[in-house]
Amino acid sequence: MSERLRLALDQYDRKARLGPALLSGLPLVASGVLLVPELGATWGLVGAAVVYSGCATLLTQMSRDLGRALEERLYCLWDGKPSMAMLRYRDSRLPELTKDRYRSFLSSAVPGLVLASRVEEEANPELADAGYDSASSWLLEQTRDPNKFGLLLAENMNFGFRRNLLALKPIALGIDVVAVVLIIGMVVASWTGEIESTVSALSLEWSAGAVVVVGHALVFLGYIRVDWVRRAADTYARRLLGSCDALEKSMLP
Repeated sequence: MSERLRLALDQYDRKARLGPALLSGLPLVASGVLLVPELGATWGLVGAAVVYSGCATLLTQMSRDLGRALEERLYCLWDGKPSMAMLRYRDSRLPELTKDRYRSFLSSAVPGLVLASRVEEEANPELADAGYDSASSWLLEQTRDPNKFGLLLAENMNFGFRRNLLALKPIALGIDVVAVVLIIGMVVASWTGEIESTVSALSLEWSAGAVVVVGHALVFLGYIRVDWVRRAADTYARRLLGSCDALEKSMLP
Protein backbone atom coordinates (compact mmCIF):
# COMPACT_ATOMS: atom_id res chain seq x y z
CA MET A 1 0.00 0.00 0.00
CA SER A 2 1.40 3.40 -0.98
CA GLU A 3 2.08 5.97 1.71
CA ARG A 4 -0.54 8.37 0.30
CA LEU A 5 -3.19 5.64 0.21
CA ARG A 6 -2.34 4.62 3.76
CA LEU A 7 -2.79 8.21 4.87
CA ALA A 8 -6.20 8.31 3.21
CA LEU A 9 -7.39 5.09 4.83
CA ASP A 10 -5.78 5.09 8.28
CA GLN A 11 -8.00 6.92 10.76
CA TYR A 12 -5.24 7.38 13.30
CA ASP A 13 -2.78 8.82 10.79
CA ARG A 14 -5.38 11.24 9.44
CA LYS A 15 -6.53 12.60 12.78
CA ALA A 16 -3.62 12.19 15.17
CA ARG A 17 -0.69 12.83 12.83
CA LEU A 18 -1.72 14.55 9.62
CA GLY A 19 -4.28 16.81 11.32
CA PRO A 20 -1.81 18.43 13.76
CA ALA A 21 0.80 18.81 11.03
CA LEU A 22 -1.57 20.61 8.66
CA LEU A 23 -2.94 22.80 11.45
CA SER A 24 0.57 23.73 12.52
CA GLY A 25 1.46 24.68 8.96
CA LEU A 26 -1.70 26.69 8.34
CA PRO A 27 0.17 30.03 8.53
CA LEU A 28 2.21 28.90 5.52
CA VAL A 29 -0.92 29.20 3.40
CA ALA A 30 -1.82 32.47 5.09
CA SER A 31 1.69 33.76 4.43
CA GLY A 32 1.25 32.96 0.76
CA VAL A 33 -1.89 35.06 0.76
CA LEU A 34 -0.01 37.89 2.47
CA LEU A 35 2.56 37.89 -0.31
CA VAL A 36 0.22 37.08 -3.19
CA PRO A 37 -3.36 38.06 -2.27
CA GLU A 38 -4.70 36.49 -5.45
CA LEU A 39 -4.10 33.10 -3.85
CA GLY A 40 -7.01 33.76 -1.52
CA ALA A 41 -9.49 32.57 -4.13
CA THR A 42 -7.73 29.24 -4.51
CA TRP A 43 -6.88 28.19 -0.95
CA GLY A 44 -8.56 24.83 -1.49
CA LEU A 45 -6.49 24.16 -4.61
CA VAL A 46 -3.29 25.17 -2.86
CA GLY A 47 -4.06 22.89 0.08
CA ALA A 48 -4.86 19.97 -2.21
CA ALA A 49 -1.63 20.52 -4.15
CA VAL A 50 0.39 20.51 -0.93
CA VAL A 51 -1.13 17.18 0.17
CA TYR A 52 -0.80 15.60 -3.29
CA SER A 53 2.83 16.63 -3.71
CA GLY A 54 3.85 14.49 -0.76
CA CYS A 55 4.29 17.24 1.83
CA ALA A 56 1.56 15.59 3.86
CA THR A 57 3.68 12.47 4.17
CA LEU A 58 6.66 14.48 5.44
CA LEU A 59 4.51 16.43 7.87
CA THR A 60 2.96 13.23 9.18
CA GLN A 61 6.36 11.65 9.79
CA MET A 62 7.55 14.76 11.62
CA SER A 63 4.36 14.80 13.68
CA ARG A 64 4.81 11.15 14.62
CA ASP A 65 8.49 11.39 15.57
CA LEU A 66 8.16 14.63 17.52
CA GLY A 67 5.02 13.35 19.22
CA ARG A 68 6.68 10.14 20.37
CA ALA A 69 9.69 12.02 21.71
CA LEU A 70 7.40 14.39 23.58
CA GLU A 71 5.37 11.49 24.95
CA GLU A 72 8.39 10.10 26.79
CA ARG A 73 9.04 13.49 28.38
CA LEU A 74 5.40 13.84 29.35
CA TYR A 75 5.37 10.43 31.04
CA CYS A 76 8.39 11.48 33.09
CA LEU A 77 6.64 14.72 34.00
CA TRP A 78 3.47 12.83 34.97
CA ASP A 79 5.34 10.16 36.97
CA GLY A 80 4.51 7.40 34.54
CA LYS A 81 2.21 6.41 31.70
CA PRO A 82 -1.38 7.04 32.88
CA SER A 83 -2.67 3.53 32.07
CA MET A 84 0.16 2.10 34.17
CA ALA A 85 0.06 4.70 36.94
CA MET A 86 -3.70 4.31 37.47
CA LEU A 87 -3.13 0.73 38.61
CA ARG A 88 -0.99 1.90 41.54
CA TYR A 89 -2.53 1.73 44.99
CA ARG A 90 -1.32 5.25 45.70
CA ASP A 91 -3.02 6.68 42.59
CA SER A 92 -6.46 8.15 43.26
CA ARG A 93 -7.80 8.71 39.74
CA LEU A 94 -9.84 5.48 39.77
CA PRO A 95 -12.23 4.34 42.51
CA GLU A 96 -10.64 1.66 44.69
CA LEU A 97 -13.26 -0.98 43.92
CA THR A 98 -12.93 -0.37 40.18
CA LYS A 99 -9.15 -0.56 40.39
CA ASP A 100 -9.33 -3.78 42.40
CA ARG A 101 -11.59 -5.30 39.74
CA TYR A 102 -9.16 -4.41 36.96
CA ARG A 103 -6.18 -5.71 38.92
CA SER A 104 -7.97 -8.97 39.67
CA PHE A 105 -8.82 -9.54 36.00
CA LEU A 106 -5.33 -8.69 34.77
CA SER A 107 -3.69 -10.93 37.36
CA SER A 108 -5.77 -13.88 36.18
CA ALA A 109 -5.75 -13.13 32.44
CA VAL A 110 -2.12 -12.20 31.72
CA PRO A 111 0.14 -15.27 31.66
CA GLY A 112 2.87 -15.13 34.28
CA LEU A 113 1.83 -11.75 35.61
CA VAL A 114 1.92 -11.16 39.35
CA LEU A 115 0.87 -7.67 40.38
CA ALA A 116 2.35 -6.20 43.53
CA SER A 117 0.38 -5.94 46.75
CA ARG A 118 0.05 -2.60 48.51
CA VAL A 119 2.94 -3.46 50.83
CA GLU A 120 5.11 -4.66 47.94
CA GLU A 121 4.38 -1.50 45.98
CA GLU A 122 5.44 0.66 48.90
CA ALA A 123 8.60 -1.39 49.40
CA ASN A 124 9.64 -1.47 45.73
CA PRO A 125 7.71 1.01 43.53
CA GLU A 126 9.91 0.40 40.48
CA LEU A 127 9.29 -3.35 40.48
CA ALA A 128 5.56 -2.79 40.99
CA ASP A 129 5.50 -0.35 38.07
CA ALA A 130 7.13 -2.96 35.85
CA GLY A 131 4.19 -5.27 36.51
CA TYR A 132 1.63 -2.53 35.90
CA ASP A 133 3.36 -1.56 32.67
CA SER A 134 3.33 -5.18 31.50
CA ALA A 135 -0.38 -5.41 32.25
CA SER A 136 -1.03 -2.18 30.34
CA SER A 137 0.95 -3.40 27.33
CA TRP A 138 -0.94 -6.69 27.29
CA LEU A 139 -4.23 -4.84 27.47
CA LEU A 140 -3.24 -2.65 24.54
CA GLU A 141 -2.54 -5.68 22.37
CA GLN A 142 -5.91 -7.23 23.22
CA THR A 143 -7.87 -4.13 22.21
CA ARG A 144 -6.56 -3.34 18.72
CA ASP A 145 -9.73 -4.44 16.92
CA PRO A 146 -11.40 -1.12 15.90
CA ASN A 147 -14.75 -2.85 15.43
CA LYS A 148 -14.87 -4.11 19.00
CA PHE A 149 -13.11 -1.18 20.65
CA GLY A 150 -14.14 1.79 18.52
CA LEU A 151 -14.53 4.15 21.48
CA LEU A 152 -11.05 3.25 22.68
CA LEU A 153 -9.63 4.01 19.23
CA ALA A 154 -11.41 7.38 19.25
CA GLU A 155 -9.87 8.30 22.61
CA ASN A 156 -6.46 7.13 21.43
CA MET A 157 -6.77 9.40 18.38
CA ASN A 158 -7.81 12.30 20.59
CA PHE A 159 -4.73 11.82 22.74
CA GLY A 160 -2.46 11.40 19.71
CA PHE A 161 -3.88 14.54 18.09
CA ARG A 162 -3.27 16.66 21.19
CA ARG A 163 0.17 15.17 21.90
CA ASN A 164 1.37 15.72 18.33
CA LEU A 165 -0.07 19.22 18.18
CA LEU A 166 1.82 20.12 21.36
CA ALA A 167 4.98 18.58 19.92
CA LEU A 168 4.64 20.76 16.83
CA LYS A 169 3.97 23.91 18.87
CA PRO A 170 7.51 25.36 18.55
CA ILE A 171 7.42 24.88 14.78
CA ALA A 172 3.93 26.36 14.54
CA LEU A 173 4.91 29.42 16.57
CA GLY A 174 8.06 29.82 14.51
CA ILE A 175 5.94 29.92 11.36
CA ASP A 176 3.68 32.45 13.07
CA VAL A 177 6.66 34.68 13.82
CA VAL A 178 7.67 34.66 10.16
CA ALA A 179 4.10 35.43 9.13
CA VAL A 180 3.85 38.29 11.64
CA VAL A 181 7.04 39.78 10.22
CA LEU A 182 5.38 39.64 6.80
CA ILE A 183 2.31 41.40 8.20
CA ILE A 184 4.42 44.18 9.68
CA GLY A 185 6.38 44.47 6.46
CA MET A 186 3.22 44.76 4.37
CA VAL A 187 1.79 47.41 6.69
CA VAL A 188 5.01 49.43 6.52
CA ALA A 189 5.13 49.09 2.72
CA SER A 190 1.50 50.20 2.42
CA TRP A 191 1.75 53.00 4.99
CA THR A 192 0.15 56.22 3.73
CA GLY A 193 0.52 58.25 6.86
CA GLU A 194 -2.96 57.44 8.14
CA ILE A 195 -4.27 54.22 9.68
CA GLU A 196 -7.64 54.22 7.88
CA SER A 197 -6.23 54.82 4.43
CA THR A 198 -3.51 52.20 5.01
CA VAL A 199 -6.06 49.56 6.04
CA SER A 200 -8.28 50.38 3.05
CA ALA A 201 -5.29 49.98 0.75
CA LEU A 202 -4.80 46.38 1.89
CA SER A 203 -6.88 43.66 0.21
CA LEU A 204 -9.63 41.62 1.87
CA GLU A 205 -7.63 38.44 1.30
CA TRP A 206 -4.62 40.02 3.02
CA SER A 207 -6.77 40.94 6.03
CA ALA A 208 -8.15 37.40 6.21
CA GLY A 209 -4.62 35.99 6.12
CA ALA A 210 -3.53 38.31 8.91
CA VAL A 211 -6.50 37.23 11.06
CA VAL A 212 -5.63 33.56 10.50
CA VAL A 213 -2.02 34.11 11.55
CA VAL A 214 -2.88 36.06 14.69
CA GLY A 215 -5.67 33.66 15.67
CA HIS A 216 -3.40 30.67 15.04
CA ALA A 217 -0.71 32.10 17.33
CA LEU A 218 -3.20 32.91 20.09
CA VAL A 219 -4.66 29.38 20.02
CA PHE A 220 -1.24 27.74 20.25
CA LEU A 221 -0.06 30.09 23.00
CA GLY A 222 -3.18 29.95 25.12
CA TYR A 223 -4.74 26.53 24.53
CA ILE A 224 -2.21 23.98 23.28
CA ARG A 225 -0.63 23.14 26.62
CA VAL A 226 0.52 20.16 28.68
CA ASP A 227 -2.62 20.04 30.85
CA TRP A 228 -4.75 19.94 27.67
CA VAL A 229 -2.83 16.85 26.54
CA ARG A 230 -2.99 15.23 29.97
CA ARG A 231 -6.78 15.36 30.08
CA ALA A 232 -6.92 13.36 26.87
CA ALA A 233 -4.24 10.95 28.11
CA ASP A 234 -6.17 10.26 31.32
CA THR A 235 -9.42 9.75 29.42
CA TYR A 236 -7.74 7.27 27.09
CA ALA A 237 -6.14 5.43 30.02
CA ARG A 238 -9.50 5.08 31.77
CA ARG A 239 -11.05 3.74 28.58
CA LEU A 240 -8.18 1.29 28.07
CA LEU A 241 -8.40 -0.05 31.61
CA GLY A 242 -12.17 -0.13 31.32
CA SER A 243 -11.83 -2.63 28.50
CA CYS A 244 -10.97 -5.19 31.20
CA ASP A 245 -14.71 -5.61 31.79
CA ALA A 246 -15.43 -6.26 28.10
CA LEU A 247 -12.54 -8.69 27.80
CA GLU A 248 -13.61 -10.56 30.92
CA LYS A 249 -17.09 -11.05 29.50
CA SER A 250 -15.69 -12.30 26.19
CA MET A 251 -13.56 -14.87 28.04
CA LEU A 252 -16.46 -16.36 29.95
CA PRO A 253 -17.50 -19.84 28.83
